[in-house]
Amino acid sequence: MTPVVRRVVLVAGVVLVVLAVATCLALGTIGWAAVGFGVMTDCTNEYSCSAAGCPPCAATSRWITLGGLTQLGLAVVGVVVLVRAVSAARVRRRPAVLVVAGVLLLTTSLVTLAVTTAAARGSYCRVGSPGDEDGYCGTGD
Repeated sequence: MTPVVRRVVLVAGVVLVVLAVATCLALGTIGWAAVGFGVMTDCTNEYSCSAAGCPPCAATSRWITLGGLTQLGLAVVGVVVLVRAVSAARVRRRPAVLVVAGVLLLTTSLVTLAVTTAAARGSYCRVGSPGDEDGYCGTGD
């Protein structure tokens, strides 16, 4: 790999990791609040209770919190990777490692969002519940 190509790959890796950290921070703060508001509103409305007042909504809240904390943890991992990579001579020799780290962080962040949101929704969705007139809970949609 020529020095110019190595430099371009290194810069691309840094950009990817910074983008991954920004995504994790956004999903761990604003995204967490948006998912929490939407899903918790559905849960508390369906069961006519508060988050603390009924078990289905308490479980939903735990899933949402887990998702937000995982996103913030991924952001910390991204910062550590970035700091270590910029200061490590071996990354200058193998800059593609930074690109792979950025892609992995972004993928993990998006999968975390999807899985924890689905788990939060699924933790209160019950077949035959007051909000299940259309059979939504039984279809897995």
